[in-house]
Amino acid sequence: MDNWEKIKKNPGLKEIQVKRSKICELIRDFFKNDGFLEMQTPAIVKCAGQEPYLTPLEVCFKDNRGKEFKGFLVTSPEYSLKKILSAGFKKVFELAKVFRSDEKFGGLHNPEFTMLEWYRAHSDYRQIMKDVENLVLFLNKKINHSKYLNFQGQKINLTPPWPKISVKEAFLKYAKINLDKAHTIKSFSKQITKKEYLSSDWNNIFYSVFLNEIEPNLPKDRPQIIYDYPLPQASLSKRKGKSFYAERFEVYIGGMELANAFSELNDPGKQMLRFVEEQKLRKKMGKNFVPIDEKFIYALRLGMPPSGGIALGLERLQMLLLNLKDVDDLLIFPSSQLFQNHD
Repeated sequence: MDNWEKIKKNPGLKEIQVKRSKICELIRDFFKNDGFLEMQTPAIVKCAGQEPYLTPLEVCFKDNRGKEFKGFLVTSPEYSLKKILSAGFKKVFELAKVFRSDEKFGGLHNPEFTMLEWYRAHSDYRQIMKDVENLVLFLNKKINHSKYLNFQGQKINLTPPWPKISVKEAFLKYAKINLDKAHTIKSFSKQITKKEYLSSDWNNIFYSVFLNEIEPNLPKDRPQIIYDYPLPQASLSKRKGKSFYAERFEVYIGGMELANAFSELNDPGKQMLRFVEEQKLRKKMGKNFVPIDEKFIYALRLGMPPSGGIALGLERLQMLLLNLKDVDDLLIFPSSQLFQNHD
């Protein structure tokens, strides 16, 4: 039986949807009370993100004369929102539908989901850390009437400031690896004790260690902010001085990765170089070709101010607040039921 059918027979399932809607209302209240403007950006774009480990969904459509156009469903509204910063807006947010292929069905994943993104001009990732702390605490007080979040039997204290650990510190603490001495595949591999983590790609080694040695050991009774990722993991974030690290952080609550944030890179030349490298890596990995968004580079040239920004998975946040382990228990129309159960 599909979820929408079950709701008719189970008032508890209906209440989940009522609270989901309330959470969205509260998110809008939180940001509007801080002077943010809610934006609406396109779901279909000509150029999607270049991230090598994401696979955007390709689309093809026609106009009224039969002319064919090709594009992608967005994996994130990031490029569009940064163009809006370049246009002169200072504080913007969006609850955007995003789409990703090569994703699992169920658990923490659904090919279509909602991303909450917000950006502050003339700011950096330190301010965004404060934003996410205050937002989650605000929502939990409104929904669960407490500073504690109860998730899957774990009582989590949401009181700011949240514990923070750098990626460098986490690798030393949990994996006995010094990232200062892991700038190359060779130097990284010398510190690896488990052969299954070895790879000809630096990022693959990093992910193997991070997912197996770091993530499972992060504290569960408090949210955890892990910050300052190595440059190969910099993505669209600003380099931290002249170091081997970038001003990027991720948020974990109850063992769940919730959000990814940056001090945004606003140098057009450096951003173009990163895009070119990511495009090469996508090709090496056999990923679909994604053209570089030249208008995004142009927007940076026009002058996007120093900014902080974050992408937060709305469904994961709702799962935490409503104590749900599987996204399929949250969604009325999960993809597992729309596609997998109806071959």
